[in-house]
Amino acid sequence: MTSAKLFGVYTAQFQFLEGTGSKTRPVIVASKPYGPHAAIAIVPVSSRPAITEIDFALGGWVEAGLLRPSTARVHRITTMLQGDLLAELGILGTNDVESLRSALHRLFEL
Repeated sequence: MTSAKLFGVYTAQFQFLEGTGSKTRPVIVASKPYGPHAAIAIVPVSSRPAITEIDFALGGWVEAGLLRPSTARVHRITTMLQGDLLAELGILGTNDVESLRSALHRLFEL
C-alpha cells in the first residue's frame, strides 16, 4: 500500500483488547507515518453508539466509505504499522476532521 492519507478511512486487522483474536474493521488514520517502520496512530470505527464522551458519531459516514452510521472510538486510539492497512475506504469530511481534532485535544488534555 502507498502512503496512508491523514484522516483517511481504511480497513485493518484490529486486535481485541481481551487479546482473544482480531477482526477486520474500519480505522481512521490520525497521524502521519513516523519512524523506520512507518508507525501511524489509528482510531477504530464502530457501528455501535459512543460509549465515552470522547467518542463521536461520524456525520459524513457515507463519504468516508462506510456502510452504515458509525462512531469514531477515540478512547481506543492506538498505533499500527502503515503497511498493515488493508484497503482504503474514503476520507473524513471537514466537520468530522474537526470533531476528531477536538476529541484528541480532550483525550490528551492539550
